[in-house]
Amino acid sequence: MSAPFRRRLTGIIFAVLLLGVGFAAGQYYLQRTYQTQVEAAYRRALSELATHFQELAAELGRARLAVSGRQRSLIGANLRRLVYAAQDNLGELPLGEVNLEGLCRLLDEVHEQTYLYVQAEWDPQALEELYSQVQYVSGELGNLVLAKQQEYPLVSWQRYLAAAVAAPEVLQAFTAINDGLGELRSPLSRAPARRGEIAGESIGPEQAVKAAQEFCGRAGLHFQVTNESKGEIPAYTVEAKDERGRIIVEVSQKGGRVLWMMAAEEVPASSLSAQEMVDKGREFLEQRGFPPLHLTDVQMLRNRATLTFVPNRGGILRYAESVKVQVSAADGSILGFWGTPYYTAQSRLEQLEELPEQTWEVQDKLRSGLEVLDEKLALIPTADNREVLTKRVGVRYQDEYYLIYLNAATGEEEQIVQVSSPLYF
Repeated sequence: MSAPFRRRLTGIIFAVLLLGVGFAAGQYYLQRTYQTQVEAAYRRALSELATHFQELAAELGRARLAVSGRQRSLIGANLRRLVYAAQDNLGELPLGEVNLEGLCRLLDEVHEQTYLYVQAEWDPQALEELYSQVQYVSGELGNLVLAKQQEYPLVSWQRYLAAAVAAPEVLQAFTAINDGLGELRSPLSRAPARRGEIAGESIGPEQAVKAAQEFCGRAGLHFQVTNESKGEIPAYTVEAKDERGRIIVEVSQKGGRVLWMMAAEEVPASSLSAQEMVDKGREFLEQRGFPPLHLTDVQMLRNRATLTFVPNRGGILRYAESVKVQVSAADGSILGFWGTPYYTAQSRLEQLEELPEQTWEVQDKLRSGLEVLDEKLALIPTADNREVLTKRVGVRYQDEYYLIYLNAATGEEEQIVQVSSPLYF
């Protein structure tokens, strides 16, 4: 074999090997990319399913108390929307041949009941039973999501493509939920779209970094401006990162106000009580110069407590001027803050006209069996971006607590919201 021929043969072999290695590397990269996409889709579907069942339970709880036809129509529409969303989520989960007859039948029953409910032809006992079953499913799905949020992967892409079960634990969990059935964002948190201005002098990037550092309160963080927005409220986006995760802070270009803050870190365990987290949230706001605010709600999710506060001006709770704080249940650190509605409201502080004379009795506007524990005036946002003055009535019903908002002028139900404790009345 001549030397030139050997060189050509060696070159051909080397080229073939190089192409083979490149093809294998490309296939591995594509496989990993696809696996990541599948994993993200599965996690999203499971998390959304748990969220939709949680919202279904809340809507059914409200349905038991509603009296007016308008309120029943709104609740019925919300229930049907959530049923459709939950059915879509079930279809996206790679559960293979898992028997979900009980879950599917439950969703169908809720859907059918909504039409009877809107027409005031529903059976109260049937509604109570559906509420109990949806609560059970919601609790079990919430526990499943919490148990799985630290695991990766939840499902391999090969199993996903084969429509096999996601994982033995997930299969067992859904089977148990289905068998157990055989044995059996709060609307008021949405502020009106209308905005106000934030007063103050214009600041530069260096001042925005300083404002973020002081507001965050964590030592040793190096913040830097990563974006400058020129929207309705011009602002700087300031970010920092440490061993606990990334912190993002939005600072207004006028006045240097922190509009919101978010710390992206895992909270693997819970060691604080709800009251301890509320105390941490109040302390955080007081240290940053906020006046005393009224706590209206506490939502627990994934070892985090989201606290909603509103100001009380002139004896009226102003829901469109809310401040939210998210607190870690592990150590009480602040993971989130949202204050834009509060700040923008300061430029449009409006005085209410003379309060309407109340010509109706609270008990006449409530269904029987409710125990009234508290009454306050509240100005709440409506679906058409207005605000309406209401009598906010805190009630107890079967060891559960609700806030019912009655139009101050007519006594008609404007909203019904479940809360975890009368402490938030």
